[in-house]
Amino acid sequence: MRNSFLIIFVSVFLLCQGSCKDSSKNQPVYQPPEIPASRTLTLTQEQLVFLDWHSPHRRGTRVEAKRIVAGSGVEFDIYFPPDIVGECHLNFVSSGEGARGHLIGANIKGYEAFALKFTLVSINGESRVDMKQKLAVGTVIGPNATGQLSCYESFTLGMSDEEKSVTAKTPVHTNKIYQIGFHVHKLNPAEWAPGGALVTVLVEPVKDAGPVPGRPYTP
Repeated sequence: MRNSFLIIFVSVFLLCQGSCKDSSKNQPVYQPPEIPASRTLTLTQEQLVFLDWHSPHRRGTRVEAKRIVAGSGVEFDIYFPPDIVGECHLNFVSSGEGARGHLIGANIKGYEAFALKFTLVSINGESRVDMKQKLAVGTVIGPNATGQLSCYESFTLGMSDEEKSVTAKTPVHTNKIYQIGFHVHKLNPAEWAPGGALVTVLVEPVKDAGPVPGRPYTP
């Protein structure tokens, strides 16, 4: 009897071992998250057009018009009023629901920087290379730890050949992100006409902005 019981016990044990091994083969294999081929986040032409959807009647410095340039980017006609304190700059951003590592429904984990290319097209309809007026431009993403738009690297935009086009980038930190867009402001206001100015800037998506410089960040 004992021998029969022992045989039954061993048989059941071996059967269980075999079934456990078979079931393990059917377990899903863990797949690591996919990292984008390009580590640079950018905006498509359509996304650029819909920037600042929540402020259609902005006063002061504002975008008067925006239009898609086929195969390139979006031209923004930016109006700078006569020199008034606090009216020489513009944050043109999109706001919406965000979450950890996401921006308005888009997963941005794996990206290292947000980048756009800026080209100065004209100032009050003129585009002479000897014009002295200059802008500072940069990409912005936020909020940061203090609830503001994150710091950005400022680039000078002018009519000279070496300043006419720049690629600006800002490191991406995926804690919480609700806003993304660009910043622009006038440099050396004395060089500008006192009656205000209408500036046309072409903004283009960037597929690869190159290496991202390391910067300290405190969440």
